[in-house]
Amino acid sequence: MEPLWRLIGGFWSLSLASTERVKTKSPILKPLPTLETRTVRNISYMGVSQAATLFLSLLTVTILARILTPEDFGIVSIGALFMFLFATIQDFGVGNAVIQRDTRIEESISVMLSLRWIIAGILFLVIVAFSPMIASFYGNPAILPVIIVMSLNLFIQPISFSSSVMLSRKLEFSKLAKAAIVSSASTAAVSICLALLDFSYWSIVFGSLAGTVSSVFAMRYFERTRLRPKIDKKLMRELMGFGVHLLINGLMVFVILSVDQIVVGKVLGIITLGVYYIAIKFGRILGQQISGTVNAVLFPTMARIKDSMEHLKVAYVQSLRMIAIIVAPLSLGLSSLSLPFASVVLGPRWAVASVPIAVISFQGLLFALITPAANVLISVGKPRYMAIEASSVATAMVIAIYPVTTLFGINGVCVLTTSLSLCALVYYLAVLSHVFKERFIEIARPMAPPLLSGLVTYAVLLLWVSIVPTSAFWLVTLALSGAGLYIVLLHFTSKGRDVRDILSLFNKSFLRRQTM
Repeated sequence: MEPLWRLIGGFWSLSLASTERVKTKSPILKPLPTLETRTVRNISYMGVSQAATLFLSLLTVTILARILTPEDFGIVSIGALFMFLFATIQDFGVGNAVIQRDTRIEESISVMLSLRWIIAGILFLVIVAFSPMIASFYGNPAILPVIIVMSLNLFIQPISFSSSVMLSRKLEFSKLAKAAIVSSASTAAVSICLALLDFSYWSIVFGSLAGTVSSVFAMRYFERTRLRPKIDKKLMRELMGFGVHLLINGLMVFVILSVDQIVVGKVLGIITLGVYYIAIKFGRILGQQISGTVNAVLFPTMARIKDSMEHLKVAYVQSLRMIAIIVAPLSLGLSSLSLPFASVVLGPRWAVASVPIAVISFQGLLFALITPAANVLISVGKPRYMAIEASSVATAMVIAIYPVTTLFGINGVCVLTTSLSLCALVYYLAVLSHVFKERFIEIARPMAPPLLSGLVTYAVLLLWVSIVPTSAFWLVTLALSGAGLYIVLLHFTSKGRDVRDILSLFNKSFLRRQTM
């Protein structure tokens, strides 16, 4: 998989070095070679890490789905929801605040480390106090101990905060990549072993803790900082002032990504929530992992070129192109093959998840395309646009989710969340058209060939799925045929440009690997 992920780095190089594919009103400035080279290398490192993480995550969920029950996944999903909320509050956007700073770096890290420990203690007390009510709300007493045990992550994660920030600031993403792989491998090993030993939902809980602990050890090994917690009220207020917009946006994102699961679990039950949880894991994971690769590298890099709007514009537009070429065939392919995938790979009892997987796969693609916009807006100091979008979508979600769930079940919920993601993408494209002072069509144009090719491939595969029997043989055959069809269509829709770039970059990456 490594050559494929090196393509991501190569596309970034093209985005910074080429102006032929983006029509601009003024010439694009030539970027600093050192920054460009390091960014290409860093995206390659993170790409390999995310590829490994993606593989381990999919393998782990697939194996667990064949061992555990939908109810097991439903119980864990409730705990994961609240951990997502508390992690957002605990971060407070200060990680990005410190990464972007140019002065008093170590002091800032020490101050924010203190804040993290304080918030962790407060949140743990909140969890202990309210977890009985949460378990009662869902009518399942098993939720209570699961939430409390999972909350231990709040005290474990801050241990590696300073190491993580320093590695990001130094752009040493090869070490971050290794730590991520160690964490994923630990999670997979512990979860699968405990599931085979009949630990039911606890296998996922303890697997999560094992992944967090191993990540902390790896981070500390790669970056042995000696920074200690410190209280500086003035500096803390300054950093929190930057982070408050990101915190608000993060809370809105929590509502957008989680309120559907909260309502599904209450209205339709924990078992149905388990089915929905599996659909989300597979439907969103491709977009989240690939966009996560780009996001982890682009924010520190964009923070260093934030004064050059032309550089940011080219970087953003070509990032959209890069993500669309990679994510479109994966997400749309999974959507079209969701029925044989759910029945053959996950097992017959998960066939009910095929429609939710099909719809949410579109959402995964949209989510991946939205991510680069956030990097740009944070880098140029305009996070308020993110808060506007997040609050609007969250409001729409809160208003519509209950009646949609009651009337249309989880399939209706999937359509609702995906539709709101499409609205969010259009909003960000319009905002950045204004920020860059560029026409909307010019911002979106590079995505057209891969998206069109992906949609045609999706339609063809969907037709064949309705004809051929559901079996492992036909699943593999259709997947390979779809990949070939996508490449052919991409060649014609991009007039050979995208395919030539892929082949050229693949050859360069392969040769570079052979000579290392």
